[in-house]
Amino acid sequence: MRGVTPHQQARSEATFQALIAAGRKALEDKTFDQMAIGDIARAAGLSVGAFYGRFENKEAFFLAIQDIAVSEIEESLRRRLSDAALRAASDAEFLAAVAGFSIGVFRKHRGFYFASSKHSSMPPDRWSPVRRLGFNVSGLVAAELMPRLARLGRPATEREIRIGMQFMNGLLVNAVLNDPGPLRLDSRDLERYLVRHLCCFFGIDHE
Repeated sequence: MRGVTPHQQARSEATFQALIAAGRKALEDKTFDQMAIGDIARAAGLSVGAFYGRFENKEAFFLAIQDIAVSEIEESLRRRLSDAALRAASDAEFLAAVAGFSIGVFRKHRGFYFASSKHSSMPPDRWSPVRRLGFNVSGLVAAELMPRLARLGRPATEREIRIGMQFMNGLLVNAVLNDPGPLRLDSRDLERYLVRHLCCFFGIDHE
C-alpha cells in the first residue's frame, strides 16, 4: 500500500491491525478531517511515533482503511454470490439478495462511506477505492445476472446491468450523505422498494 511501511515482524503487524481497527471505529462518527492521529494512536494503545512508524501520514492511513474495507466487502459478496442456495434461487430472490447485501453494507459501513465521499486524496484521473468497489460489485452481479436474464428471454448487456445497480447505489449513497427521505437508510421498507426497482428495471416478476 502506498505510504504504508511493510511489516517486518509479528509485532509490527499487530501495530498495523490495532491502528486500522481504531481508525475504522473512529470513522463510525467522525469524518476524515475530524480524525486526529493522537486520538487514533491512543485508542489503539499506541504512541504517535508508532503510528508514523507504519504510516507516512493521515492520507496514507485513510487509504489503507479504504483498501482493507473494500477488499472485505468484495470478498463477502463473492462468497454470497457463490452460495449454492442463492444459485438455485429464483430471479426475484436473487435480486432481493443483491439489494439486501447492498443495504447491509451501507448500514454497517455508513461512516466509512460518508468519510470516503466527503474526502478523496485521489486525482480526478484515478479511481478511489470506493469508486473501484462500486465498479467491481456491479461487475460481479452482472456476471451472475446476465445468464439469468438470457434464460428469461430478456438479455441485457453488462452496461445495462451496471446502470440498474447505479440507480440503487445512488439512492444508498444519497441516504448516507444527505438523508433527504422519505426512504432512509434505516427505513424498514427500504429493501422492499429496492427489490421492486431492480425487478422492474430488469423485467422480472417480483410479486
